[in-house]
Amino acid sequence: MALPKTPKQCVIKIRSLKKQLTEMEKRKKKLSAKKKPVKKKAVKKKVVKRKAVKRKPAKKKTTKKKKRR
Repeated sequence: MALPKTPKQCVIKIRSLKKQLTEMEKRKKKLSAKKKPVKKKAVKKKVVKRKAVKRKPAKKKTTKKKKRR
């Protein structure tokens, strides 16, 4: 950013900086006016108990007996 070299440029630069400053101050006021969200208390979730599912008994694999000779 080049610095102004003539007095007229200095005046213009000062005006623009003042505008920026006022805009920043307005933004600061708006942001500070916003209320911080209130922290909610942690609510315990209800655990849903499931009914025991009746399962069929697993079939056992039959093993072939070795023949003795």
